[in-house]
Amino acid sequence: MIKLTINNVPALFIKAFTPDDVETIIHFARDAFKFHSSSSNTILFIDTPITNATVEAVERLKDEGFDVVFRDHHGIDGEPTNDRELRVVKATHKLRQMLADNCTITVRRLHPACSTLVATGEFANAVAIIADPDADGLTAAMKAAGISYPGLDEDAAKLDGEPQLQVTGTPISQLLAKGIAVIPSYDATRPKEREIAQQKLFSDWVKAVEGNEAALARLEEQVASYDQAVMVSHDLVKSAVEVAPGVVLVDVSNKPLFDPGTLNALLETNPACRITVVRKDLGPIAAVHGIQYSLAVAKSFQNLINLHDLVPTDAKSSPEGGIISNVSFLLHTSEDVWKSEVLPRLKEGKCLV
Repeated sequence: MIKLTINNVPALFIKAFTPDDVETIIHFARDAFKFHSSSSNTILFIDTPITNATVEAVERLKDEGFDVVFRDHHGIDGEPTNDRELRVVKATHKLRQMLADNCTITVRRLHPACSTLVATGEFANAVAIIADPDADGLTAAMKAAGISYPGLDEDAAKLDGEPQLQVTGTPISQLLAKGIAVIPSYDATRPKEREIAQQKLFSDWVKAVEGNEAALARLEEQVASYDQAVMVSHDLVKSAVEVAPGVVLVDVSNKPLFDPGTLNALLETNPACRITVVRKDLGPIAAVHGIQYSLAVAKSFQNLINLHDLVPTDAKSSPEGGIISNVSFLLHTSEDVWKSEVLPRLKEGKCLV
């Protein structure tokens, strides 16, 4: 969870999955309203996961008299193929019923970045903005509040794309991408470390976009850390092993900080590589289960491979359950789920083409 004030608009960056997350959103909106001077009572949700918790938060805020606007690109593209996608479809229907014209839910294929769903300053008088705690959520919230720059939409699409593409935007965008790459992974022994580092990065980047030279200098200092992480990635790729046809795994547990984008790009130079797997001891699932496996589909196969085929159709996305996945080309699992569900299916050729 990250709290920022962007162009005088309070913004909360959070993924709503639990009852506690719902309460956090409600209290944030109420507190923001206490200090709101405009006649507007609008609350914007943008780039937020379409979950039951999100629906509950929207419904409660609407019942309290707020004018809730919902904009997102995580709709299901086509017919749902599993229980998770079916839950998204049902939640989408509820949101559209509640909000009518105030609800815009599209798909990434049409809107690769949520910043394309708002005009610059469209929500400059909003009570609050609720967004996903990632680069897409940040750029969308920033633009909605009235801060933008030429090329922001194109940058946002790259920042929300495959890791190896995230550092290919404009120079200011590259500073955000490189800063995100070297944020410490979630560590249960230091639960606030990642959140504090991410809040500082987001705050500095918004200030740098506005022309703050001190913030820009702090961002540039992190480039050296990124360059070192790239070198580590080059060393790690030498240890890659093929665990199933077209599936390449690298174990980074207890290893120095590395850059995921560089590592994936190096692995994908092998034309036989269709899925990359990173085994690690840090991350939201690792915090609960000790080890986390992060799978990603190589870009050229993303329209052909659905990683959701590797887990039970009724699987729910949560760290506690050992599965996290919001898109078909990314999947994170616990070691138990990896060994009992994912790896056997990979060896059987499930989801591979």
